[in-house]
Amino acid sequence: MAAPDQIWAEAVRTLQAGKPFALATVVNVRGSTPREVGAKMIVHQDGQFGTIGGGCGEAEVFRKARLLLEERQGARLTEVDLTGDFDQKEIGTCGGIMDVFVDLWEPARDIEMAQRLSDAADASESVALLTVVQPGADAVAGVGARTIIDPSNTNGGPRLPIEMPRRALAQLEVRAKDGVPVLIEVSENGGANLVARIESGAAPRLFLDPVSGAQRLVIAGAGHIAQPLAQLGTSLGFHVTVIDDRAAFANRDRFPTANEIVVRRFGPAIESLNLDRHCYLVSVTRGHSFDEEVILAALRKTRGAFIGMIGSRRRVKATLERIGQMGVAAELLDQVHAPLGIDIGAETPEEIAVSIIAEVVRERRTGTRDTANLGVKSGRLKPI
Repeated sequence: MAAPDQIWAEAVRTLQAGKPFALATVVNVRGSTPREVGAKMIVHQDGQFGTIGGGCGEAEVFRKARLLLEERQGARLTEVDLTGDFDQKEIGTCGGIMDVFVDLWEPARDIEMAQRLSDAADASESVALLTVVQPGADAVAGVGARTIIDPSNTNGGPRLPIEMPRRALAQLEVRAKDGVPVLIEVSENGGANLVARIESGAAPRLFLDPVSGAQRLVIAGAGHIAQPLAQLGTSLGFHVTVIDDRAAFANRDRFPTANEIVVRRFGPAIESLNLDRHCYLVSVTRGHSFDEEVILAALRKTRGAFIGMIGSRRRVKATLERIGQMGVAAELLDQVHAPLGIDIGAETPEEIAVSIIAEVVRERRTGTRDTANLGVKSGRLKPI
């Protein structure tokens, strides 16, 4: 499966080759669905890149995307019903409904925008793609009109596809920083309100889609647990970095799938990293003093990263208490996932690695880190 941060790089490659493509994006879900809001796939002349869940639903979206490519115009919204019964009144646990928006990207027209989004993904910038899904009764722009929302741009606001009050634009910039894709409606009072369904109406509806930076798994410690953990991280699409101060342990022979191997003291190595919301740092070192060095450096540097540490409850408690005595705030210490790993009765290094990556994936999909002011909890959003 293509990692989310690779979508825009593939878009650039396709457009640079002079080929158009159709981009299919999940903009809304109801019930239990195989992919989340924001999931994407690129459909071009040679096939597809990415997935929105597979099966018959994806096949139908693929067919419509190929049709759009043949027509070379327009954009369309399609409903993918996975319930197995179009007439049932309630959505069961085995299926749901996805609203998928499919629009056309052309080499001459869209290469610059695709490149900007790809660059933002590489740099983990808080940039979002804003697309008109429903233009509303009085809108001038048509379905599929789009622009980029960049909160860091101080050279004036973006060219918006529809007329939008400054208040609504400011709210979109906040959402772009959140990193959570949302469907919004521009209300009569000038606000950008969250909506749960796509329905016909006078108000325009837009999809705000923050770019996904590379999801990075940083493993501090290159022992027996780190080896299967690195392999699991790679198979799940993470960019894997392994850190240890021992070259005999942190090397390519032991970690053939790792993207990066750093042989350096833990503290300086951690301090050199960009520990943002796309980063998952796990400490599996050979001793509590090294765990302490890792966690202390991470807490001083973090900008929303997941930080976890394995160990017994006694060892974890003692380590965090010592770090607290060094002046680290209790609120920061509370963010550390420790003891790390979902309780599955794991004993072997491989089983422990599974328990650790399971907690990382759970946090990646449903977690609450760095969300105190974002209105996000367990995948749900508060109104702006």
